[in-house]
Amino acid sequence: MIDVKDLSLTYNSTARQTHLAVDKVSFTVKKGQVYTLLGPSGCGKTTTLRCVAGLEKPDSGEILVDGTPVSSSQTGNWVPPSQRAIGMVFQSYAIWPHMSVFENVAFPLRYGPLKVPSAQIQARVTKALSLVQLDHLKDRPAPHLSGGQQQRLALARAFVMEPKVLLLDEPLSNLDAKLREEMRVELRQLIKSIGMTAIFVTHEQIEALTLSDVIAVMNNGKIVQEGTPLDIYQRPTNPFVANFIGQSNLLQGTVVSAAAGQHQVRVQTPFGTLACQATQDVEMGAKVVVSLRPEHVETEKDAENQANVLQGTLVSASFIGNAMDCALRINGQILKVLLHAERSPEIGSTMTVYASDRHCLAMRA
Repeated sequence: MIDVKDLSLTYNSTARQTHLAVDKVSFTVKKGQVYTLLGPSGCGKTTTLRCVAGLEKPDSGEILVDGTPVSSSQTGNWVPPSQRAIGMVFQSYAIWPHMSVFENVAFPLRYGPLKVPSAQIQARVTKALSLVQLDHLKDRPAPHLSGGQQQRLALARAFVMEPKVLLLDEPLSNLDAKLREEMRVELRQLIKSIGMTAIFVTHEQIEALTLSDVIAVMNNGKIVQEGTPLDIYQRPTNPFVANFIGQSNLLQGTVVSAAAGQHQVRVQTPFGTLACQATQDVEMGAKVVVSLRPEHVETEKDAENQANVLQGTLVSASFIGNAMDCALRINGQILKVLLHAERSPEIGSTMTVYASDRHCLAMRA
C-alpha cells in the first residue's frame, strides 16, 4: 500500500549549516497495517510522515501510495498533498472553533479539492460521525467537546474523505494519562474495524506497542530496527533500541566463548561471566553490550533460569503500584530488578537472583 524507498531530506539552518533529518529511509506498509515510526524528538519520524503526506518535499528517494508514485527524485514527479488520497490527524487536531461538530467534518467535503455535491455531504458526514460515536453530538459547538471527543472529531474529519491511507502525528499527546490509555485501545479498534492502512508517529513506547502491527524505531534520521512489537521489545538488535523501549540493564562486555554457527555465547561483564544469546554473529574477543530487562531477573531458581546466578546488596526499593522497583549493587555496578508488589525486602540485605540465557541478549556495541 505504501512504499518508501531511500528517502532523504536535509534542512538548512540559519547558521548556514545543514541537518540531515531523514537519511535514506526505506520501508513498506502493507494494506490494513498500522505501521508506527517510533523514536525520540528530532529523530526524523515526523519529517518522514510529512514527506509521505506531501507537506515536505524530500531531496531524494521515492514514495508510492497504492502503487502510484507521489514523489520521485528520479522522475521529478511530485503530487501535491490534496491529490494523494491521504487523511491526516495532527497533534493539535486543528479543529475549527467557530463551527459545529457537523460542519467541522463537512468542511473538507465542501471546500476540498473534490467538491462533493451537497446531496452527499449529509450522508457521508453522518457515517463518519457514527464511526467515532459522535453522531449524537453533531450540532454541538466543537470547543464544547472533551479532549477525547475532539480527538475522535479529528479522526472523523479524516475518515469523511475516504482516504486510502491515514497518517497520525502523535494524536494522543494532548490527552491526560487515563484518557490516553483508553484512546489507545479505541483508536486501534476503530482503524482495524474499517480496514484502513495507517502510519502512526509517536515517541511513547506504550502507544507504539499497543497500537502497532509493525514498529520502526528511528534514531538520527535512520530506521535502526523494524519488527513486530513483540520482536522489538524482546529481541532488540542494538543498545539504542534496548534502552529506548522499556527499561533495560545494559552491561559492557567481551565475548569469551562463541560456538561457530550458533548464537549461544559467554560474555565477561562487570557482573562476571554471563551465558547469553547473541542477536548477531559475534566472534571471540568482540566488544558487546548485554541487555537484561528488570522483569526478567528472577528471585526463585528454576530449571530455565539457572544459567546465570548473581548475588548483590539491595540498595533501593520503591513501590510503583504493580511492582517493587529495586536496585542491587553487584561488584560496584547497579542491577535493576522488578519484584512482586507485596514484597518488602530489607535495604542492605544480600539477595541472590537468577537470569535465563535467553533473556541476556548480547549485541554489538
